[in-house]
Formats: sequence, structure tokens, C-alpha cells
Amino acid sequence: MALMEITVTCPHEGADKGKRFVITRMSAVEADKWGRHCLQAAAASGAAIPGMEPGAGLAGVAAAGIGIFASMSPERMDGLIDRLMQCVQMQPDPGNPAILLNWQMAQTQIEEIPTIGWLQTEAFRLHVDFFRGVGQLFSLITLMLGMESNAPAPASAT
Repeated sequence: MALMEITVTCPHEGADKGKRFVITRMSAVEADKWGRHCLQAAAASGAAIPGMEPGAGLAGVAAAGIGIFASMSPERMDGLIDRLMQCVQMQPDPGNPAILLNWQMAQTQIEEIPTIGWLQTEAFRLHVDFFRGVGQLFSLITLMLGMESNAPAPASAT
């Protein structure tokens, strides 16, 4: 099965408006590893991050949101964001979508600072958004199971 990918077009005014990028989701193994490394780096910072639980992997990163990077040292943050951005390619000619520039080449074509933040957010969303919906489902199931465990035990035969 192919990895999920999306094509996004820069919406911001300026030199990058209309530039197209293809973002490919990491494999499940790589995404889990990346998520664990994000959580470990955030936890090592000592900052209290809402929604973060040790060992939660990518689901924990989703719960914390992209703000998780703000708690890290610049070196750790840069390394983890660089790994995330390896999933981004630029499509320089929409008429020929088969031509893609890898992130190393694509970043030389980006002219506006807001485009970088926008691409980071788009790549982050691709990797974690499905956890947000699932997290709500798990919360509902947990609530339901908790209610059932608080229910009186069935009458026993006497």
C-alpha cells in the first residue's frame, strides 16, 4: 500500500503564492519513532505540555500539537523539524507533476519566511491529524467503559 500524500498550494501573498508542494506521510514505523523522539525531547525540556504522556508516541505529539516544539532546545527542535520536512517535495511545474524537487532543493526555491511555517504545519497535520479524531473516539469509549464499571453489578443468583 502506498503512503498517503497530499499536494498543497501556497496560499500566502508574495513570491511563494501558488507554489505547489507534495507532502508524503512517513511510514508507520518512522512516524512512531519520530513521535517518540519529539515526546522525549519535549519531556527533557522540563516544560509542562498539556496532553503529553510519556511513551504516547505520535498520538502524544498529536495531543500536544505543533507547539510541542517550542519547549525543546533549538538543536533538538531543528533536528526533529528537519526530519519532518524530509517528507516535503516541491512540484516546480504543475504541468509536469512527475518532476519533484526533494526538500534540500525545494528549500532553495522558497522566498518567504511564512511559507516555511505553513509547510511545517501542513506536514505536521498530515502526520498527526488522524490521531485527533481517534483520540476523541477513545475518550468517548473510555467514558462509556468507565460508566459501565460504575454501574451496579448484575444481581447474582441466590
